Parts: sequence; structure tokens; C-alpha cells
Amino acid sequence: MRLKKKKAIFLIIVIMIIYDSWYLLKKEHYYTYKINNYKIQEYFYKNDSHCYDFIIENKKENNTFTIKKNLKKQKQVIKDIRLYKYKDITCIVPLYKKGTTNNVYCNLNYQQVSNDYLIKNNKEDFSIIQKKIKKYKIIYPQVSTSKKQYKKLIVYNKNIADKDTFFIWDYKGIYSLKTNRNFYSKILDYDLYDNVMACAVDKYYVIFDNSSVKGIEKIYYYDTNKSKIKLYKPDTILSKDSYINGVVNNIIYVTDNKTKKEYIINIKKEKIEELDTKTTKYIIYNNLKSKYLTKSQFFTKKQIFKNNKEGHYTYFQKENKIYKRINNSKKDILLLELDDIKEWSLSKDEIIILKDNIIYAYNEEKGLRKIVENNELRYNYKNIYKLVKN
Repeated sequence: MRLKKKKAIFLIIVIMIIYDSWYLLKKEHYYTYKINNYKIQEYFYKNDSHCYDFIIENKKENNTFTIKKNLKKQKQVIKDIRLYKYKDITCIVPLYKKGTTNNVYCNLNYQQVSNDYLIKNNKEDFSIIQKKIKKYKIIYPQVSTSKKQYKKLIVYNKNIADKDTFFIWDYKGIYSLKTNRNFYSKILDYDLYDNVMACAVDKYYVIFDNSSVKGIEKIYYYDTNKSKIKLYKPDTILSKDSYINGVVNNIIYVTDNKTKKEYIINIKKEKIEELDTKTTKYIIYNNLKSKYLTKSQFFTKKQIFKNNKEGHYTYFQKENKIYKRINNSKKDILLLELDDIKEWSLSKDEIIILKDNIIYAYNEEKGLRKIVENNELRYNYKNIYKLVKN
């Protein structure tokens, strides 16, 4: 009898260990459930952090959002949804079982829009709802108008996130702009004006010196953590007819049009190598998905990698508005509206926008805000500015 009890206890312990191990290793789950008149789709996944994607919808509106917080891999984490309306604005405040900060998600005429968009475009009406939900202590995007002159630039330092560094190439050196300081580093004694090759890689800002008649003999990279410039002289000299395809997993891809070769560069290890020494296949990336091309396919045009995805969202522009859409759905969120956008790019969850001579940045925590003004950006801006996020 005692032996049977011991075996039973041992079996229970083994089952508990297996369950705990499975629970700790579990990286995702998907649940659907209902609260009031709302259908909730909840998707938990873990990459660099714990993330929950939500789609909350009824017959008229839908709200899509993500929270990044360690909730111990709970499921069905929303316990209630509070609804607030005023004129054409309908907002919900999800309430959670525990451990999250309340936020508000809104539709304007049945289109989900960011809080920052409402503050900038429907401030008077949205303020009525803000008063109704004051008890939830929601933090809204705030933009600073404080600015200061630094050499040739006008900088809005308070609008720069704590761990971000913006770089602007100044033909002989680089400006590095942070929330608490601005700095200029001279690199060259001559102007590097045309065909600027620069990129952001992990914690580095990288600039290729293509001024030599022999080709690219020097690559400079600025370490944002150490505030120090380093020089890398690659074993392989790229021709002046080279360009950067893009950066994937902290590796720089460069194509040499003259030699018809594609290279990968690990700037941290100061290492360059040819992608395919037989030069029979070339790689491109579209939203981090790789595709191999033949030589004839690859050299029909300039191959610039595209990436407008972050997490489970795709970002896109329609006229003068920028949206994001949860992947594999038609649930769009209007993030911002800005006339005369020259170009925009995505750096993790930060949208970098150039309009006229002003660089803007947008994320959902801080909203759309000015970062720096530089008259030179009116005339020459390709590859001139970059953002490094630590």
C-alpha cells in the first residue's frame, strides 16, 4: 500500500515538473473570448519581450493594439471593457486581471485612430472623453516645442527618446543628437557629398568613404555607447560604383555594380566576405523574408531591401496619412497625418519622416514630434540621416 502511495506521489511530481517545464517553455498562445458585446482575439507571443496582441471588435468598430509586459503568460487577461462615446468618437478602456497600465483605444467615424491623431486633429471633442476617463490615469503623447540652435541645426532634444541617437551626415563629419546632448564629430578633411553610403547597424552609425579613386578603402563607424569613432579598412576594396542594399540581423549587404558581386559586412567583427564566390546567386530581403535571384535578375535594377514590418504589424502610407495594420487582416489604424512627406522609414517601432527640411519621429508613446531642422535637407537628404536605437 505504501509503495502504491509513493508511486502515485512520484507520478504527480513528474506530471507537475513536465507541466511547469512546458509552461516555462511556452512561447505563444491564442484565445478568443467574449466580454459584453465584444469579441476578443488574444495572441500571446514572446520574442525580446512578452507581447499580447489584441483584436477587440463588435458589429461597428474594431480596436487593435499590443501590450508589452510580463503577465506570467496568463490567458484571457482582459476582465472588462468600458465604453465611452462623444459625437463621432467611440473609445474603449480595457481593464485587465492584473499587472497592466490602462489605456484608451478610439475610433473616429468607425476608423481606429491613434490618441495622438485625435489630440492633433479633434482635440476639442476628444478632451470631453478624456475628462470622462480621467480616473484611469492614462498617459497621453506629449510633444515639446522647446528647441535650441546647435551649429547649423535646430534641435528638439526633449522629443528624442532616452535611448535613441539621431545622426546627420555633414559632408565632413556627423552630428549625433540625443535627448540630453548634441555632439559633432569631424571625420574627413574633404567633403563627401555625392553618393553617400551610410546605415545604422545595432549600436553603430556606419559611413563608407568612397572618395578615393581606387574605391572604398575606409569604413568609419560610430559607437553610440562609447561615443567613439572607429576606422575599419576592409581587405576587399569595393568599387566606387557600389551601394548598400540594406541591413538584416546586424549584417550590412552591399552590392558592387562594377564587379557584379554582393558582399556581407559584419561591422562589429570588421569582417567582409562575398555572399557567393561563384557569383551565381544574389539575395534580397522584403520584410525580412529572403529571396535568391540570378545575376540577370538581380542587376536589372537597384536592389534596396524593404522593411515596413515590426512585430505583427505592417506600416504603410496612403496619400498624406500613415497607417499600421495587424498582419493577415484588414484592421488598419490611422497613426498620423502630415502633408508633403518626402520619405519615411521604420526603425523598430519608430517611424522616421522627412518633410521639407524637418525630420519628424513618431511612436505611439510620444506621438508625432519634430526632431531636427536642417536647411540642407531641402536639397540633399538621401542617406544623410539615420536613427540608432539602443
